[in-house]
Amino acid sequence: MALQEKRGGTAQKLLDQKLGPLLLGVLGGLLWIKNRLFISKPQHEVPLLICFGAIGDLIVLTAAAQQKYPAGKLYLACSKLNLPCAKLYEDFYAGIEVVDLKSPWSVLAVCRRFGINKIFDSTQWANIGPIQVGVARILRVGLEAVGFKTASLIRGTVYDKVISHGRDVHEAANFINLLAENEIVSSNDQLPGYFPALYQRKPLNRTAKIIFHMWPSGNRSYLKAWPEAYWGELIQESVALGYTVYLSGAPADQARTEALVAKLGLAQVISLAGVHSLKALSNFIARDVEFAVSVNTGVLHLVAATGVPVIGLHGGVNPVRWGPLGEQSISLLPESGRSAYLHYGFEYPESDSEAYVLDKLSVAQVLGAIKRLRDNAC
Repeated sequence: MALQEKRGGTAQKLLDQKLGPLLLGVLGGLLWIKNRLFISKPQHEVPLLICFGAIGDLIVLTAAAQQKYPAGKLYLACSKLNLPCAKLYEDFYAGIEVVDLKSPWSVLAVCRRFGINKIFDSTQWANIGPIQVGVARILRVGLEAVGFKTASLIRGTVYDKVISHGRDVHEAANFINLLAENEIVSSNDQLPGYFPALYQRKPLNRTAKIIFHMWPSGNRSYLKAWPEAYWGELIQESVALGYTVYLSGAPADQARTEALVAKLGLAQVISLAGVHSLKALSNFIARDVEFAVSVNTGVLHLVAATGVPVIGLHGGVNPVRWGPLGEQSISLLPESGRSAYLHYGFEYPESDSEAYVLDKLSVAQVLGAIKRLRDNAC
């Protein structure tokens, strides 16, 4: 099960932060000159969507893209990390290409292959996205681009149009605005109008099968982890309520998941770690799962996308920005400590003792959310 989200290494991030602005300055200057020498407006739009983020980004981004484009009208360029997730949407995208993030020519190659004349770059903070876009635009006539406006003004110099990246709305709203090329969503209250299927109240699928995703991933993932002892208590309480509990995870999570199952010694607890592909897991969730509980990672958004109710456990991650979408989705925060401070995903306090607060999110809070789901289901 390819679920792990591993970003670039420290050296790669350092190059992005230090060398990236210099490259963008050069690219922006060259594009300024080119735009005054060559004027070419495409008659027929052939758009490419760029996603170099993690699994959750791609899931939410695709949901936004589906509100604008019919199937087969939009191409996708993604990182190798995201390819298993991208394959979930093969019926939607006209084509999917993996981009080598170390090669500045990769997006250009994708544009040439598919005849792309418009790019939507969903990169929120890293410089690699706009660098790739800038190189492609310099070497390809008639290529337009839309990207996010952030605190770094130089990032926007490679785009024809920049869209503000809102700090007070869900990332789905930012993605909708990017694709609309206009800031049409300014509040999370507007999201149900764009995702009606997710916000339609439905009865619980009373299968007595639930899924827990315990293992976060990505940068400083241990700060997104709920204590294993808490999971053990929640699992035991759930079994007492009559549920069979499935534990999802990546192949790398298989040993520790199976160790927990053995430790609990309950026949009603089953490990799925390393068992299913991402597509098989998604199908299982949509068909058989009553509800899910997950830390803030890609699986949280995978469950929400299926329309299955999910309880998200958030520490530093702000659920207003990155919580699960849907009428019956619930986001929980710790009862004390500093929480919900992550906007892009890297704004951790220096001290891990200050950054980690999920031990202050109690089992009782999760059990209370489960009771609300059960009681409020129509």
